[in-house]
Amino acid sequence: MIRLYILFLVFGCFGSVASFGQSTNSGFASFNVRATATVTDNLNMLTIRNIDLINPPVMEGLLVVNPITSPFAGMFKIIGSPGSRVRITYLQREIIKESNEGIGVVSADYVLSAAFNDLQFQSALLDVGEGVFPIGPDGELYVWLGANLDLTKATPGVYLSEFIIELEYI
Repeated sequence: MIRLYILFLVFGCFGSVASFGQSTNSGFASFNVRATATVTDNLNMLTIRNIDLINPPVMEGLLVVNPITSPFAGMFKIIGSPGSRVRITYLQREIIKESNEGIGVVSADYVLSAAFNDLQFQSALLDVGEGVFPIGPDGELYVWLGANLDLTKATPGVYLSEFIIELEYI
C-alpha cells in the first residue's frame, strides 16, 4: 500500500493590524488579524503498476528490480502543472522483520527513476532518497520504483512493509 503525502499548501498571513485603545476605564485592547490560505495547483499520483517482487529471479540471495530496465518495476504517473518542478522524497532503506516470529529479516534498498515521457529506459535514476524533477509539457511525470532485497537472512513467513513517497511543488 502506498500512501501519498502531498505538501503544497501555501499559507500566508496578510494585513495584520494592531490597534490598542488608550488607557480608559474599560482597560480593553483590540487586535485584528486577517489570514488567507491559497491552495496551489494539485498534484495527483496514479499507480499504473505495482512493483512485482514475486516473479524476478533471486540470485545468491539477492532480488534486484532495476527501475530503469526491469519489467517488474512499479510505475506511477504524477499529474501537475506543466513546466513546474516537483521534489520527490522517499524512504531509501529499511529492515523488514518477519511479522509472526520476528526471526527472519529482509534488507530493502529502494531506488526510483523518473521521466516526463512514458519511456522507462530513458528515465533518470534517483538513488539518494530525494530529487527534483520537472513536470513535462503535458503536465505528466512518470516514476518507476525498483528495489534491491537481501534475502540471505530471511526465513519463511510474512513480511509487511509500506513504501512512502512524498511529493511537493518547489
